[in-house]
Amino acid sequence: MYAEIAVYQAPVHRTFHYSIPDGWEVRVGQLVEVGFRTNRSQGIVLDITEHSPVAHAKPILEVLFSEPVVTTAQIALARWMAEYTVTPISACLWLNLPPGLAKRGDKLYTLIDADYQAEDAISQQVIALLRERGALRGAQLDRALRGEKWRPKLHPLIKERVVSEEAVLPAPDAKIQTIRTAQLAIPISDVDEALATLTRSPKQAQILQLLADHPDPVPTQEIEEALNTDSSVLRKLADKGLIRIENAEHIRDPLAGRLFEKPPIPILTQGQQTCWDQVRGHMERLADPACAEEGQTFLLHGVTGSGKTEVYLRALDLCLAQGRQAIVLVPEIALVPQTVQRFASRFPDRVSVIHSSLTDGEQYDTWRRARAGDFDVVIGARSALFTPLPDVGLIVIDEEHDDSYKQSPPLPPPYYHAREAAIAMMELNRGTVILGSATPTIITAFKAQRNEIVHLKLPNRVLVQDRPNHAHLSGLPPVEVVDMRQELRAGNRSMFSRALREELTQTLQRGEQAMLFLNRRGSATFILCRDCGYVAKCPRCEMPLTYHQSNMMLVCHACGHREAQLQTCPSCGGNRIKYFGAGTATVEEAVSKEFAPVRVLRWDRDTTHERGAHEQIMTRFAAGEADVLVGTQMIVKGLDLPRVTMVGVVLADTALGLPDYRAGERTFQLLTQAAGRAGRAALAGRVVFQTYQPEHYAIQAASGHDYETFYGQEIEYRRALRYPPFKRLVRLLFRHDSPQKVQQEAERAADWLRQRIAEAHLTATDLIGPAPTFFGQTADVFSWHIIARTTDPVALIEDFPTRAGCYVDIDPIDIL
Repeated sequence: MYAEIAVYQAPVHRTFHYSIPDGWEVRVGQLVEVGFRTNRSQGIVLDITEHSPVAHAKPILEVLFSEPVVTTAQIALARWMAEYTVTPISACLWLNLPPGLAKRGDKLYTLIDADYQAEDAISQQVIALLRERGALRGAQLDRALRGEKWRPKLHPLIKERVVSEEAVLPAPDAKIQTIRTAQLAIPISDVDEALATLTRSPKQAQILQLLADHPDPVPTQEIEEALNTDSSVLRKLADKGLIRIENAEHIRDPLAGRLFEKPPIPILTQGQQTCWDQVRGHMERLADPACAEEGQTFLLHGVTGSGKTEVYLRALDLCLAQGRQAIVLVPEIALVPQTVQRFASRFPDRVSVIHSSLTDGEQYDTWRRARAGDFDVVIGARSALFTPLPDVGLIVIDEEHDDSYKQSPPLPPPYYHAREAAIAMMELNRGTVILGSATPTIITAFKAQRNEIVHLKLPNRVLVQDRPNHAHLSGLPPVEVVDMRQELRAGNRSMFSRALREELTQTLQRGEQAMLFLNRRGSATFILCRDCGYVAKCPRCEMPLTYHQSNMMLVCHACGHREAQLQTCPSCGGNRIKYFGAGTATVEEAVSKEFAPVRVLRWDRDTTHERGAHEQIMTRFAAGEADVLVGTQMIVKGLDLPRVTMVGVVLADTALGLPDYRAGERTFQLLTQAAGRAGRAALAGRVVFQTYQPEHYAIQAASGHDYETFYGQEIEYRRALRYPPFKRLVRLLFRHDSPQKVQQEAERAADWLRQRIAEAHLTATDLIGPAPTFFGQTADVFSWHIIARTTDPVALIEDFPTRAGCYVDIDPIDIL
């Protein structure tokens, strides 16, 4: 028998067949060890066959896990994803594994001739390390000789048998965590008699009484902390046969100890009921085995605050009642706590969460619990899509328009979009997808217009007032657009227009809350010498440095480079240094100064480094511990804060000048979402957009909450320029530390693509570039790209010869 296997990080678009040793039981989805070229590698079994396409197949070396690590549904999705993104299937499969489970093959180096005297310094260091520390793996030598190119120096030493080399596969880091627990070893009826013998040992008596009150095993650490004792006292009780001390598995559950109060289920509005009836009807038909209906995708297009979440919850309730599981995706980790609160309170003990901010142990245990069916709903960001629930029947993608659902370079491939992968997954698994948004992407809306997906609309806000379960409809907040050019002409040089200052003043006087949005961090966005014109730039990126007043540092937001605040100009020695522009830190400082004693919180990347920082900021603001929340785009993504009645957009047109065909769409989405944070409860809301381009159609449409008008203008712009959805894009990105080399690689690729277009008669395909990217240099790495507009990306690039530093991204979300 043979196994078709995807080999981890094999740089080829194919699978391999290995023989199954006699007597071995190998199953589809298992993680195995195989020989690949001169290395040992992990592999995942995709299929078991009686025949092999190669005459002499290598044998499987070891089965690493007895249980499958991927499901058959995940294998099917990986095959689809590999074809859709033109990526090796192994890269798609390993998305399903938690951190710590995947391991790359390595080489083990052992010193044979301890007396050998090397001539060059690097070889001397390698031999010294092997002599002192014994056999070392390549990864260990990399850490010890950081930055040194030691591998070429080792080749002659291996030939001369000074050092031996052996292929090895390190064991996975992911492991079950165990803790020590204690419990009674005697019947509960004998406890009083035992306590009578412990009158001279009060600590032992306290422990015995505690365990008598808790029939389940209790972690020994908790006992020691609660009773101010130590392990020696516990051991004495165990020696007397009164208690048992054992090792027990400890589940690292990120929601452990959280209590969720189940709220009353609200009555649906007429609009919600209409949408829910369509979703329910489809899901009920799918549950009938005799029904030939396939999986379906719904676009739930509802204005901000229209009650989309209640439709999600009804769909989840039905999905779980049908014995299936559900995945709920949110665009930002910051939104996970709010979403968990809503869903876990409706479905207690049936919800878990997974995202990259959890520890590796928490992610590993959540992955194991999902495989075992210990919960039915998982909530998380993009990667939660690959949680191995037994039978997923529903995927909800909230804020489907958000760019964070797309994996993009320079992250490793595959460059998938969670929306497209979810739709494919539910088509394969006969399930349902609900895409929710107040501002759907143009591509999604176009599909709905062409009836490729079902379009459901919620055009009104839902306002729940004092009567339980009774919903009312309310209007969207009015938006005032302020032309900042007119403010300057009127002599107002503040970052706050007169309208914004007046609205903020009145909001604070009424004891309500406000949010101020600016999509830039820091205190000043560029620093200029007024004597010679010098601009402080990052030495590694050639991008202007941003000043952060909190630590008086100049920071590059592209690569993280930091340097001290300028006192004098490094070019001319002058001291007339001027700080221009504004970021969130500047806004925070200005609000604190102009509206004292106002309480201000800032929510951006600089304030959320610590674990749990997102939830802490949101909880504090929701609890009324601050009057104003200042932040970047993370504050406008789906947050529901009833006491917020005023939203100010400090600068509405920051993205409109970027050379990207989606600049207008992104601006409209951000502004509409920002405006949607105001007036979501009984209190009326007000919104102010400050802009230097008040006539732009994206700003005009957002100020009127008018998606249809924006869509009408944007779709004609796309049609005229042959951009998605009328053509699909392929972006080839090239990165190299040599500006000459990166240009050569881009030009070589362009020649290959032109030849492919001619040979394959891809007459509907045209190329833009090659050219430097908008951010042409980042962290000493130079970037060029080519954009292809085509109707068939796979035909264009399916056998494109990629090299190191080349990234192929189908359907990119930006072309900067």
